[in-house]
Amino acid sequence: MISFTFDDFPRSALTVGGKMLTDHGWKGTYYGSMGLMGSGNGEFPIFTRDDLDDAMIAGHELACHTLHHTSCLSVDTGTFAESCAENRRWAAALLGGYRLRNLSFPYGHVTLAAKYRVRSAYDTCRSIQWGINSDPVDLGFLRANPIYSRYSVDMVRGLIRANSRANGWLVLYTHDVADDPTPFGCTPGYFEEVLRSVHESGSEVLTISEAVSRFRMDDRGRDGPQSGVE
Repeated sequence: MISFTFDDFPRSALTVGGKMLTDHGWKGTYYGSMGLMGSGNGEFPIFTRDDLDDAMIAGHELACHTLHHTSCLSVDTGTFAESCAENRRWAAALLGGYRLRNLSFPYGHVTLAAKYRVRSAYDTCRSIQWGINSDPVDLGFLRANPIYSRYSVDMVRGLIRANSRANGWLVLYTHDVADDPTPFGCTPGYFEEVLRSVHESGSEVLTISEAVSRFRMDDRGRDGPQSGVE
């Protein structure tokens, strides 16, 4: 399995990256901070209220990134947990009760205290620790790998091949998808190369929610690579 995820939810992640995904018949997971909605500068505008509706109409998943993109290293654990809870409440109020079922830790910062404090509120919590998720998998600390133009696309191709050999769950992430991306994004051409490699691999592309549901089905007795859950 392979999941495409986007952190911070810049507009281009949906208007460019999301369209490219749906053109292939795939969906992505968008980790957004509702308190940042409509903010950002001209080079990195953050999602708007309409973008939330457009993402849902296209079948993408919306997920949690705290209310104001708060690092768990910058506040106490209680404050971090409340920022997560407040983001979930905002999303539910804006989107008719929609539940943000999955979390990505802002900046990739994770502490044991924060992890254990928020873990029960989500199906998964995602890190930026490179690697493939294979038996056993810690759903409170999913490994994920960058799709950044500053890295060789061959690196991503190698991960896709390794995931196929491992029969694992590869989570990929980026931010903006633009002709002149930030250091934490990629160009449309780069993204298309990754999509082509995924297609050639024959991997199943699922949102985080879809993948973890499949994971849990396997854990209840079906043979599969994700048989161990922590």
